[in-house]
Amino acid sequence: MSASLLSSVGLLVLFLGFLCGAPLGRAINKNYGEERIRAWRVAHSSLVGGGVMLLAIAANLSNIELPQALKLLASYMLSVSILSFAFALTFGAYKGHRGTERGVGFGSAITYVANMIGVFLSTVSILMLTYGACVHLLLRLPSVA
Repeated sequence: MSASLLSSVGLLVLFLGFLCGAPLGRAINKNYGEERIRAWRVAHSSLVGGGVMLLAIAANLSNIELPQALKLLASYMLSVSILSFAFALTFGAYKGHRGTERGVGFGSAITYVANMIGVFLSTVSILMLTYGACVHLLLRLPSVA
């Protein structure tokens, strides 16, 4: 269940990242300005990279030494995190909000909140998965006797 969740969300986010290439191209061709071009470039590259990361984690989830419930929790947190980033990056690029500070207005606030949800959940889930990967490595070290 955990690996299939990560794979499904990873493919969805990868597709969304590819779709963000169209507004990036339009922003470049119509000379919308460096800030708008940068926002779409960040959305495009970050979402493609995030989708690939989820696919890589899904493929290696069996190597993580965590109880199944914690793997599932980490998978849900990572999925919500990347979807939150996907919203923040695309909505922020469309509306012109960076999402790195609260700013004025509802659009700025929702972009900021989505980014902060993504930061918190991704940090916690990656720490959990890193711990499980380290345990996996330590269990497979050759004994020195």
